[in-house]
Amino acid sequence: MITVRTMTPDDLDWCHALNQHNVPALGTETPGDFARLLDIAAVALVAEADGVRAGFAISMIERTDYASVNYRWFAERHAAFVYLDRVAVADTHKGLGVGRAIYDETERLGRLASPAATVFCLEVNLEPRNDESLAFHHRLGFAEAGQLRTPSGKLVSLMTRPLT
Repeated sequence: MITVRTMTPDDLDWCHALNQHNVPALGTETPGDFARLLDIAAVALVAEADGVRAGFAISMIERTDYASVNYRWFAERHAAFVYLDRVAVADTHKGLGVGRAIYDETERLGRLASPAATVFCLEVNLEPRNDESLAFHHRLGFAEAGQLRTPSGKLVSLMTRPLT
């Protein structure tokens, strides 16, 4: 059984380790910078499968003090939005519905945090290419709204889908 709950400070070490395991699909973070993400997040979640941590997600909404170039790209184009900054599922739990459960709860709570939001935003790496993530997001109805070369040299697909 998959459950999704709010991330707590007790989850930070585990979530940070999973984040670092998923570099370069996710941006690398120091433990302190990762903890700051929790402080500014509108939605921060941990998914559990049968009581075992299986994944996490951190999301922001409009008017968040966040310097990410990807976040800023969406902020320049949308007055109200839910931005999924990072999500990871443990290798042992991929393909079991953990990602979909995280996205469903992110969308639900994101709409509560930003009632005016009409769009769900995120980015996926094109260089280095992340075909698994691109396929997952296309299945969930995300479409490319643009591309951006980040300061770290990655090329990302900036993706959106309407909030349901």
